[in-house]
Order: sequence, then structure tokens, then C-alpha cells
Amino acid sequence: MAAIDTPPGLGLPGIAVGWFGARPGPRRLARRCFALVALAAVFEVVVVARHPSAAHVANRVTWTVLALALAGLTLAVREARVGIAADGVRWGWGGAIVRMEPSRITVVRIYDDAIAVVARRGSPWFLFARDWDRFEAMRRAVATAGLPGEELTRRAPWTARLQSYGRVVDVLAVASAGVMIALVFDAL
Repeated sequence: MAAIDTPPGLGLPGIAVGWFGARPGPRRLARRCFALVALAAVFEVVVVARHPSAAHVANRVTWTVLALALAGLTLAVREARVGIAADGVRWGWGGAIVRMEPSRITVVRIYDDAIAVVARRGSPWFLFARDWDRFEAMRRAVATAGLPGEELTRRAPWTARLQSYGRVVDVLAVASAGVMIALVFDAL
């Protein structure tokens, strides 16, 4: 007889995890903005390679790297998934996840438009309906997982809504694409 302790997600039967992703529209926006920024960055590399002695090369390179970083960040955030199970709440990509274990969770507040996972230490994780697809299923997953929940029949407080990153991430994606479009037109 042997006992094996394996982490979840290796294909072995165990705790069922409900996985949730970002809404399709914002995910498409992040993908398209990243693709546009990457294509424009290739164009900028060609422009800088042809005129390496120009006075504004450093500015072009700086803005290109900044736009690539912001577009990559927005794509990474929009591609992340949330997992809710009896062994905690996860956020991340495939094997690269961050998990809040049930022993750290004091309460999961379920609002009409958000879920707040409140930890013993640190700041709460807010999952807003406008950021995540299948929000009603996410609410049911919290109850099914047996996490200490508190159902509140009102919207999340204004201070909690400030922590919703969805619109900020979309603005960053569009801004990075706008910066690269401006650089391309400046080079023409």
C-alpha cells in the first residue's frame, strides 16, 4: 500500500474546481490590442534600425517598450482564470496560480454585483460581475464549495467597486494601442 500526496490539477480525481474566465468582449479587446501593439513594435524596430542616429530614437524605443509592457499586462490579466473549490480560491494561468486557502478566508461576501473573498490578513479579493463571465455560476460555486459565505442583497460598497480593475485594464489596452498608432504615423 502506498500513499501519494499530489497537488490539484494533475488529472487525478479529487476536488472539483469551478473555473471562470473574463468576459469574451474584454478578452478579445486585449488580444487585438496586443496584436496591434506587437505589429507596430516590429515596424518601430525597422524604423529605428534604418535611422539609428536620429535624436528621438530613445523616445521611440521607450514608448514602444512601455506600450508592449502595458498591452502584455492587459492580455495577461484578461487571460487569467478564477477557480473556486472547497480547498480555496485560485487566480492565475494553468499551473501558475495564486491560491487563498480556506484557513485564510474569514468570510466570502456575496453581493448582487460582486464577490469579496476576505482574508485574515491582507486585502480582500474582489470579483466583479462586469469583469467575469458566468457570474451567477460563480456565486453558486462559492455556496457549493462550502466556503464561509454571507449573502448580501445589495450592491458592493463604493469603495469595493473602486477595486474593480476591468475598465482600467481596458483603458490601458486601448491607450497602448493608441501610443503605437501615434508612433507609426509619426514615422510615416
